[in-house]
Amino acid sequence: MEQIWADLFLDKTVVNDILTKLSIIYNLIRNAGDLEKPDKKKLSNQNFVRKSIKYWVHPDYVTELKALILRHLPINVFKPKDGRDYNPAISSIYYDNSNMGLYMGRLLKTDQAIAIRYRWYGDMSNKEIFAERKTHHEDWTGDNSVKQRFALDECNVNAFNAGQYTLDNKIRQLRAEGKKSEKELNEMETLSREYQRAIKERRLVPTMRTFYNRTAFQLPDDARVRISLDTELTFIREDEGRAKGNWRRTDIGINWPFEELKENEIVRFPYAVLEVKLQTHVGQEPPAWVTEI
Repeated sequence: MEQIWADLFLDKTVVNDILTKLSIIYNLIRNAGDLEKPDKKKLSNQNFVRKSIKYWVHPDYVTELKALILRHLPINVFKPKDGRDYNPAISSIYYDNSNMGLYMGRLLKTDQAIAIRYRWYGDMSNKEIFAERKTHHEDWTGDNSVKQRFALDECNVNAFNAGQYTLDNKIRQLRAEGKKSEKELNEMETLSREYQRAIKERRLVPTMRTFYNRTAFQLPDDARVRISLDTELTFIREDEGRAKGNWRRTDIGINWPFEELKENEIVRFPYAVLEVKLQTHVGQEPPAWVTEI
């Protein structure tokens, strides 16, 4: 399929635009001509199970797979709040120490093992950076693994890492504006302090960057089936002073395939990654089309 598009002299940007337009058409048909009235079938918070599974997809089948999925789920385009054009790129900077302690904890799936990363969406002009912590819990604990995050302005990340900046003023402002509940504000404050303390006490520094372009498929306000397809997955070294004291390297952006980098600094994963997230009632089978794909 990919070779057919190439033979027609259509690059990936054009093909993705075509698929997005097809997604809109399918969604119109699905909703009887109304884009704003999806068939919402929410599950109650009780008696349902979540399941997530990932697959490797050969690049030759990426376009065909997208076309199959969008017949059932629309492409979910996240529009930036600041009016910038949508960009599917997702970049993350993972922090670790010289012993790779965080990586080993995640690899061995140790209970309460954490991953610490900074993430941004789109290009380098995006100034909203998310500080994220993922915590693994073993099944026997009865707790679910969780991902928590809070936002920072890019200009404050270095100071935050150094312990010279906190979220105190931001939390006071949000409290005054009434934009978040007291519970949410307390959780944000606790998370930010624990995140900052982990960087200091574990001597965490920028270690590895991941980059990929994500296509997300989901019906609005319907979490029963969510699918993401990540392409151009790339791993880039941030360690050994490559960031030069900054929270991330400044000599690269999102210009995949990053041809300016040396081969010992980069690994380009040869497959796309498909993730299917299901939320169904106990004992209920997933939709037949999901199984077929």
